[in-house]
Amino acid sequence: MCIRKFFSRSVALLITGALLLLLTSPLWIGWMMEYEHNKTKHALADVALQCSAGSSEKREVWSKLGVAVFCEKDGAKHGSWQAWDGGYLHISGNYADGKKHGVWKYFNAYGERWGTRVYASGKEVSELTNLLTADAVLVRKHERRLYLIKNGKAYRTYAVKLGANAAGPKQIQDDGRTPEGSYVLDAKNENSRFYKSIHVSYPNNEERKRAQEAGVLPGGAIMIHGQPDGFGWAWWILGLWDWTNGSIAVRNNDMDEIWGFVEVGTPIEIMP
Repeated sequence: MCIRKFFSRSVALLITGALLLLLTSPLWIGWMMEYEHNKTKHALADVALQCSAGSSEKREVWSKLGVAVFCEKDGAKHGSWQAWDGGYLHISGNYADGKKHGVWKYFNAYGERWGTRVYASGKEVSELTNLLTADAVLVRKHERRLYLIKNGKAYRTYAVKLGANAAGPKQIQDDGRTPEGSYVLDAKNENSRFYKSIHVSYPNNEERKRAQEAGVLPGGAIMIHGQPDGFGWAWWILGLWDWTNGSIAVRNNDMDEIWGFVEVGTPIEIMP
């Protein structure tokens, strides 16, 4: 009886909290947009481009929260072009007589240069190169953390949730455990039931052989994935406990970042 009362009150509190968030959303969304806009204005306060003779500095709205600052000559962009979005330098490049020219640099919210692209008189001569592509992925189950590794060092870390029965390596289908071992991220699915997903190559040959000898199914469909479709907002609830069938779940915005940094074929090590 006490358990039933506790459950009913918990559900009522969750519903009340969700309704309050919904009703107050115009206020906190507006505050967030104003906060990001102020960061943009702050980033622009000390900007002064070195425009060549005959050119002048111009500014224009680049996105809802961003502004582009550039040099203009005879009505065409000519010289430096930079854009901020939410206070962070996002893109830096050059124009020559109204056409993109030279190396364009892309930055993220951490101020890191994550990509480059090369143009010649408006034509792309080198595709976007991601400078922060991960060499490997590491998951430490006891920490509930996923790490992106480059040049032997972790440069990103994310909170994760695992299988509902997370302790120990996965052995059979539907045991609710997250595997432990060395695998490869061998496929991406942008239309996953769990936002986006990246497939882990479990079971490996040894695990498949062990299951066959024991007369059981080893299971599969292990992924790094986001939240269930339509429930991206629910991380603050689902993030309280392990809930997957053995996969590695992250927040949707973290999944976007991981998706951009991890290529098919990247090795992944899952440790206890």
